[in-house]
Amino acid sequence: MGQAPSHDVYLETRVEDPQHGLKPRGLALVAHGRFGGNFDQPPVRLLAEYLRDKRELRVVTWNARGIGQSEGGNEWTNFGTWIGDAGINDYHRMLRESLAKFVQDFPDAKTPELFLCGYSAGAVFAGCTRPPPSFPQFAPAHYILISYPVDLNPLMGLHKSGSYYRSVEALVQGYGWENLPAEFEGKEPDVAGVLTVMGQREAFIFYGSWTATLKGKNSRNVLQQVVVDGATHAWDDKAYRIVEEVDKWLCT
Repeated sequence: MGQAPSHDVYLETRVEDPQHGLKPRGLALVAHGRFGGNFDQPPVRLLAEYLRDKRELRVVTWNARGIGQSEGGNEWTNFGTWIGDAGINDYHRMLRESLAKFVQDFPDAKTPELFLCGYSAGAVFAGCTRPPPSFPQFAPAHYILISYPVDLNPLMGLHKSGSYYRSVEALVQGYGWENLPAEFEGKEPDVAGVLTVMGQREAFIFYGSWTATLKGKNSRNVLQQVVVDGATHAWDDKAYRIVEEVDKWLCT
């Protein structure tokens, strides 16, 4: 485990490889939520440990701007952070840096796996991220979106919230996101799978309609949606269920 700097704004970063000196089978990024969230939140920490120990991946987590030792303004002090610009840009940056470091450390890795994950606001940032085509040696990405803030997205993203929804919809249908980076030349990259895990006690007004929309657009047949009975947005004593559902998904 170690800490790595990131360009522009320093982000406190944790990089963890599989235990006992095992060579990683791939790379996973996990972003945390807002309003006091950090890379030690139980949904983030338990998922990171599972991906490191059970899937034998290098796992990268980081504290968002203004959290822990990370520099920059948080969502309360910076409008660009509030609407998600900073979080998305930082996820993109962390992915590029992590891919480059993985290739440097393991140049002989054969088709390493890639997991793009996030909890709460971190799920929005993950859903708006695409693996850059300059790293074709990686397998198509798995997306794990925990407690995607369906009902709070309009408050968080304001005028950008529609684009945030469409970014995830495009993952499962292969097109339709107007903010797909130009480097992809209008073509969504292949996706290994998209898993959404939601607590039953956080699924409010718009959750049912949006998940139905996602299901209807799943032309790539890559989507799995799970609602965990009794779980809230904080997950509390139900956080272990996240790992159970992820493991079940990956083992089927």
